[in-house]
Amino acid sequence: MEKVLDALLHPEEVLTGHFDRFIAHKRDKEHIIRAIYEYDSGLPVLVTVYYPTAARYFKGGGIYADKILS
Repeated sequence: MEKVLDALLHPEEVLTGHFDRFIAHKRDKEHIIRAIYEYDSGLPVLVTVYYPTAARYFKGGGIYADKILS
């Protein structure tokens, strides 16, 4: 749970997803924590989290389509 929270609050990159959602990435060895979230009445709502290999989704970091803590 702590790793998911860290990925949301301190991501290495945040991409734009479908349906006005955002995808926060945080590397964890050869994988990434991929947390998909959206906003409801201005509050972030976690939709789902999964743990794929970083090679598949990680873009290199430094991309921020959104930041929960800004």
